[in-house]
Amino acid sequence: MIEDLDRSYGVAEEALKAIRGLRLAATPRNIELLMAHLYQNHPTLSEDFEKSVRPDGSMGQPQADRLYDAHILRTDLAAEIAVMLQRFEAEVAKMSGAVAQSGAESRGHSEELSTLSVALSDIVDEDAGGGGNPDIMRLVQGVIKVARAAQETNEQLEQQLNESSDEISFLRENIASIQQEAMTDPLTGVKNRKTFDVAIEKTIDRAREEETPMSLVLADVDHFKRFNDKWGHQTGDQVLRLVADMMKQNVKGQDVLARYGGEEFAIILPATSRDNGVKLADRIREAVGARALKKRRSNESMGNVTLSMGVAELRSGDTVEAIIERADKCLYQAKAAGRNQVVSDADLTTDSEGAAA
Repeated sequence: MIEDLDRSYGVAEEALKAIRGLRLAATPRNIELLMAHLYQNHPTLSEDFEKSVRPDGSMGQPQADRLYDAHILRTDLAAEIAVMLQRFEAEVAKMSGAVAQSGAESRGHSEELSTLSVALSDIVDEDAGGGGNPDIMRLVQGVIKVARAAQETNEQLEQQLNESSDEISFLRENIASIQQEAMTDPLTGVKNRKTFDVAIEKTIDRAREEETPMSLVLADVDHFKRFNDKWGHQTGDQVLRLVADMMKQNVKGQDVLARYGGEEFAIILPATSRDNGVKLADRIREAVGARALKKRRSNESMGNVTLSMGVAELRSGDTVEAIIERADKCLYQAKAAGRNQVVSDADLTTDSEGAAA
């Protein structure tokens, strides 16, 4: 365990040095990319990385972005790095405390040494004026010399500790940013699927421990493929961002909004009954459906986007898979019934599968 922590700390330091050498900005994405490369567990990434370095040893940001998208966003590296960074962050926290304590002690020692030097100087001056013992004077002068040297060393140490403290603060801020990025869908800014998977397990466990209700909402953009084919993928991406933003405006507190996959979103609702989950889903559906879309450049109308939504409430004995499957059936029953509506597991019929996407 200690070896893993030491290694993660060393890799983080090397990543920052490498970023400077490549002339890249020390952004969370770049730090995460360099740490993945330097960890030497991902040969494909490292091979592609070396090919992207320019002859002068630098790397352009577009090349770094391409490597990040290809080797981290599209793999499980983000989760792996997040775990490593959690261990590293714990060690940084310990070091930060040690540096702060050492700095305080260093300042205290410097003050004591300075006081001692002044007092000893006074003794020497008094003896010099009064014809004191030469041996004692030489001894006192020697002590003064040692005290002053120790004071200078202590002051240098204090300066180094201050610099280390600043560097640690910088590292901790970047760790927090990287961890946040590892939990977030880069297109929409909401939580990603991995975060959803962890959150729903914790929410179900807490609901059972506290004996409170819990609901799950799954939402899908109606006819999204048709919209993409007609208006293009860039416009489709803008629609997904719009839907995510409007959903964010309606969730709060401990609710978890995530992009579940493609044009599908999920909302985990702790301490929320089925009826309240349906009310929230309807509010979101109506808000999205009321938004008229227009092409930015031409101002051409693109119509309205609608959502089909399914709501399931946690039941006794439910597994994570069971509540997701039930919410998914509700979603597809909403599509089969004509789309742009909400179906809950209280209304679920057995004829709910095979609906058109």
